[in-house]
Amino acid sequence: MKNFSIKLFVVTLFLLACFTRNGLAQDGGTFYLGYGVATANSIEDVIADIVITTATGGSYKVADSKYTGAIFGGYRAYVTEKLEFGGTFVYENSSKDLLLESTKAGSISTNTYAVLAELKYNYINHENFRLHSGIGAGVAHARSSTKDDVIIEKDKTTDFAYQVDAIGFSYGNAFSVSLNVGYGYKGIANLVLAYKLGRR
Repeated sequence: MKNFSIKLFVVTLFLLACFTRNGLAQDGGTFYLGYGVATANSIEDVIADIVITTATGGSYKVADSKYTGAIFGGYRAYVTEKLEFGGTFVYENSSKDLLLESTKAGSISTNTYAVLAELKYNYINHENFRLHSGIGAGVAHARSSTKDDVIIEKDKTTDFAYQVDAIGFSYGNAFSVSLNVGYGYKGIANLVLAYKLGRR
């Protein structure tokens, strides 16, 4: 996990350095932070729990499921008048208790980290209002810890990470807020606060 986290950090810094250089060269660029709900991870996890509970006739159940939602941040810069390119780092935590015949048998906690390259297209690109769509793809690394009364088991997985923002709008100039609706690692709905360097 430590080595992978270092690699993610290095890749993120490299992407940000490249995008920042490009953005500053074109007199602009945007840093942003956001939060998303109902992520692809959480939805797929809930569906898997339902399937397993049904398949075992209810002997296996999940209780007290918790999801932090997607916490993300990144940078993007204009490459054409309406198209932006950038990168983002996403984090999400989930936890739940495992019940066997209504008795707690253990618990699972999962931390997911993802790095995505993203494209954002602005259909309407006024100074203070923008209507846009976006798509992103990258890699996600998840670390799960399963605990019971005796042992702690750890597991690591690496998967394809993605985000499709079907539609979104932004309001503001130097500082702006945006709401996006789509599906993926940043959620069905995500809210973003952004700061633009210079003027486009």
